[in-house]
Amino acid sequence: MLILSIAAIQPCFSSGSSEKNTTADGTVISARGALGRLETAPSGPLFTGDGGKNIRLAVIAPQVQGETPAYLPIYIQGLLNNNFSKYSAINLIDRQNLDRIISEQKIAASGNYSDNDFVRIGNLTNAQYFLFGIIQKLSGDTYSLQLSITDSSTGVRRANFMKNGSLSQLEGSGTLINEATADMLSQLGIQLTETGKQTLLAGNTSVVKAEAGLARGITAQAGGSEVEALFNFTQAITFDPSKIETLSRLNTLSSTISDGTISQRIVTDIQARTSWLNAFKETARFFNDHPPFEIIFDPNLIQIGQTDYAKNTANIGMRIALYPSQAGFDALNALLEGLEKTGRREVWGFSGWPLMDVSPKTAGTVVFDGKRSFSYKVDVSLVNENNKTLGNSSITLTTESIIFSAGDRKVTHPGSVYNVVSFQNVKAEDLTPTLTIVIKAVNGISSRNLNASGYMKIETGDLEKLETAEQQAQQRQETSERRAQQQREAERQQAQAQKEREAATRKQEREYLRDVWFWGYNYAFNIPIGATLGLFSFYLSFNYGSSEFIDASNERKTEHQLEWIIGYSIPINRYFRIPVGIGSHHKFNNNESWNSFSVEAGLTFVIIEFLYISSTYRLILPDITHGFTIGIGFFHY
Repeated sequence: MLILSIAAIQPCFSSGSSEKNTTADGTVISARGALGRLETAPSGPLFTGDGGKNIRLAVIAPQVQGETPAYLPIYIQGLLNNNFSKYSAINLIDRQNLDRIISEQKIAASGNYSDNDFVRIGNLTNAQYFLFGIIQKLSGDTYSLQLSITDSSTGVRRANFMKNGSLSQLEGSGTLINEATADMLSQLGIQLTETGKQTLLAGNTSVVKAEAGLARGITAQAGGSEVEALFNFTQAITFDPSKIETLSRLNTLSSTISDGTISQRIVTDIQARTSWLNAFKETARFFNDHPPFEIIFDPNLIQIGQTDYAKNTANIGMRIALYPSQAGFDALNALLEGLEKTGRREVWGFSGWPLMDVSPKTAGTVVFDGKRSFSYKVDVSLVNENNKTLGNSSITLTTESIIFSAGDRKVTHPGSVYNVVSFQNVKAEDLTPTLTIVIKAVNGISSRNLNASGYMKIETGDLEKLETAEQQAQQRQETSERRAQQQREAERQQAQAQKEREAATRKQEREYLRDVWFWGYNYAFNIPIGATLGLFSFYLSFNYGSSEFIDASNERKTEHQLEWIIGYSIPINRYFRIPVGIGSHHKFNNNESWNSFSVEAGLTFVIIEFLYISSTYRLILPDITHGFTIGIGFFHY
């Protein structure tokens, strides 16, 4: 796999006309490439000697003078920490631990540190040296960066740096801070190799954006803006997934938000709902400025089709892909999970959020403007070693649809999109051993502005390997899901078979009911309806019975049966009547009980006034068991 250059995205060249290019100022997104596969850049040590491994250094955020962005001191502190960690063996005091000590000891609340403050911090952290300084706003876009490294025990300054520069030199590319790092390392006696020096001064856009996002997140969280902090940490981890401090802060904050708490200062239901609405607006704004997708382009160029030997030209292709940002969608779902855990999502009218309107409709709350798929037009140039543009091309990458419906607890991101950028009719004579791929713009946003704003992550990668790995991962997931589905189906079939066996056993145990005789007592009374309708008798019958039987397991059991019947006794003449009724049949034994529905019909013979004998046929459902009943009761005309 290639990544030839020192950084995944590095400054190289910007294209002008098709014949002539000018050197870029460090803000163009580009990478070196070649037909076929490039050899991996030689790797070697970035510094010589022991790299200052006996030095313990605490980097403190610089003091601010004038109107500067609130996050800038923390960003400078972070990038300095990153640089000293990579380009030396100096032992750095962990920033979170350092901040905790300063906060607990209430040291320099104003940001102005005294000699006594440094002594106290040195004693608590065992730091031998301190790096601190001042960032001062001058006129226009000019800033002054003043840094020094001081021995905490003697107060002697071991290194100094002072230089003016623009905001883009501080944050856009980090060049001013990189220069300061190289200069102060040299003053400490730590010598960089030529590779190390070139790498440090060239900078790394992804690292700079990650540190800027982390600094903004820390600043937002300190100001009580948890949602803003969440998304800035998300942006930082998108640019640099290996940053341990960002991962720690993001995981802690995500857990808090996903538990349903976005502000500890909320005391009423109305305040809570309003706070969530503000969170929705911040979410929509963030993803409008930083869409949760990444563009990866492959500098291992390929030839498309056959060489045109008549014209001595060939078509050159560059693989390119659009990936969903896992960190971005995870942050969105953490907020959605937190909303769900409030238990008020539906009551507040937020069932449709984040991709649908809330109720009542509130402007600025719908994420992605409600869109489910996205298109990104990427403009690319191919430049040879002589700074000659060999071709310009554009390609539009369109995502699949995001899956989400009102009430869902998760937004499912679309899959990755792969394609090839084609440069047509490139002259063979213009091809050089290495070529430069320049990302000129994305959706009309220039390369310079993409870098300055951190709009989205754009980097190089071996897409052939990435696509193969993704396909293999998808196949493993599909196989796992298929096995899980088969397991669930097998368990369902086993449960159904067990249920059928139990039903068959119960039915077998109740077969004896076909030949059971009941004894009981019956009461009947008649209600005269009218002479023209004849005489009808309403009767209510109660029956009880018990019997012994041998069940399917050859055990002797006793079963009791209770039944009530309500019906009409239709007179035929003075002595005979036909009873027709319905009722409930309850059976129970030592282990179980069940209810059935019964119907009956029969013949009643009046022996003498008030006394009758009745015989009925009874059908018990749903078991389809039956039997005859003989009863003696009283009857009154």
